[in-house]
Amino acid sequence: MPRPQTERWQWAALALAAMAPRVAGAILRRPWHDEYFTAWVSKLPLADLVAALRLDSGPPLPYLLVKLLATLGIEPLAAARTISVAAGTAAVLLAAQAARRAFGDRAGWWTGALVAVHPLAVAWSCEGRAYALVLLAAAWAWERMEALAHGEGGAVGLASALALAGWSHALGMVLAVAAVAVALLLPRPARDRAVAAVAAGLASQIPWLPVAVHQPAAAIAWMAGAWQTLTLVGKIAAPVRLLSPLGGFAAFLDLASAPAWVEVVGASLVLALLGAACSGACPVRRPLVGFLLPAAVLGGLVALGVPVLYPGRAEAISLVPFLVLLGAGASGRRPSRVVAAAVVLSAAAVTAASLLLWAGQPASSEQRLAAALRAGLPGGGVVVIGGYWRLGIAYHLGRDRTVFDLANYPTSAQAHPGWYDPQVDRPAPGELDRLLVELRPQVRRTAVVVAPGMATASDLQRLADALGLSPRLAVPGARLLVPRARPGDRSGPG
Repeated sequence: MPRPQTERWQWAALALAAMAPRVAGAILRRPWHDEYFTAWVSKLPLADLVAALRLDSGPPLPYLLVKLLATLGIEPLAAARTISVAAGTAAVLLAAQAARRAFGDRAGWWTGALVAVHPLAVAWSCEGRAYALVLLAAAWAWERMEALAHGEGGAVGLASALALAGWSHALGMVLAVAAVAVALLLPRPARDRAVAAVAAGLASQIPWLPVAVHQPAAAIAWMAGAWQTLTLVGKIAAPVRLLSPLGGFAAFLDLASAPAWVEVVGASLVLALLGAACSGACPVRRPLVGFLLPAAVLGGLVALGVPVLYPGRAEAISLVPFLVLLGAGASGRRPSRVVAAAVVLSAAAVTAASLLLWAGQPASSEQRLAAALRAGLPGGGVVVIGGYWRLGIAYHLGRDRTVFDLANYPTSAQAHPGWYDPQVDRPAPGELDRLLVELRPQVRRTAVVVAPGMATASDLQRLADALGLSPRLAVPGARLLVPRARPGDRSGPG
């Protein structure tokens, strides 16, 4: 078989190997809060979408893409996951091509295999969020950077990749910083073209700046709390720990994780591949800067108290150059190839275990709350909600959503359902009393969702007691109270 035709089959096989776990994950994985936000905001009219993001965080491109795809009749969350599957699959091919340009054919195939089965890359590629687009942008950026380094064109593609990253997520700014640093390592005239491309990518984001500067810091403040739960060693390792295909994913994401000793063994294998790459004759400075600089920038910002790093998310900008390095290490002598095969197989095992985990998950808390509301208020009614539950309940009510009025408490949280901060959203004086007066005439059509442990819990429990509501369902993080059953009412507890 002629070589070009053989290569086409190899690229097709790599694309299928990448797509298969991503499609399976998109079907099996339960939605989570931020995906409910994606579905909600993408349904808004364009002006309302921008206004909603002004009160939340992040650029608009992922939501606009979902909105566009949804015009074909695809449900918004399915549209969002479809976009992520496509972006994640394309990222695998671009990462393989970047490594191939930099270190040869063998490095390209090893890198493609690693990105195809890496648990983080798969997870980003089967959820309705921006991280698959950021991964695609990073892979595209490094592939175009390598094209420039080898005297080929690539400036327009590099600018487009950075524009894609910046319009998809705030992490795009960190990717741009890394791209500038890598560009400065290139010989002229490639250096000048690369720097100009980075500047063009950043300039494309200027129209969004007026909105971005008004987005509240409270929208991402939750990451600071997650950071404080880490030990000192955990904080030091956090920016790079999950780059290993055998990282401790379950501590941060709904992914399977190997035992701690396996994680240590996996880290040792990864370090061996990095050592093989750096000890060879390969020019590894560019990918080294590509994954170390973002980790250093994010780690430094977090050390200064800026909540910008949540493990398992920010790695989207540094995973590709890291795996390109591993691919370079795997392209050397036979022992390195054996180590690389062990890493790829282990990553595939963790990804397969994650798919099985998702397949065996029971109904989510949001699904159960929505089902209990249908049973407890069969004709619909008012649901007063504390905490984060509004978007998930609304999503799982489906068509029944039209007969329910879902209201946040305090009312100020209604405008930004994507986040909740008790330090920002506090009940106004007399708000609870006014709510009680409003709800008394329709107590048979009223339910309350209490979020234990949150600042609103005591107020909402008092409201439920004053209305004579009784417990219907308890799930982790929420209690649902509905009107007491009347004699002859056949609806039981949820």
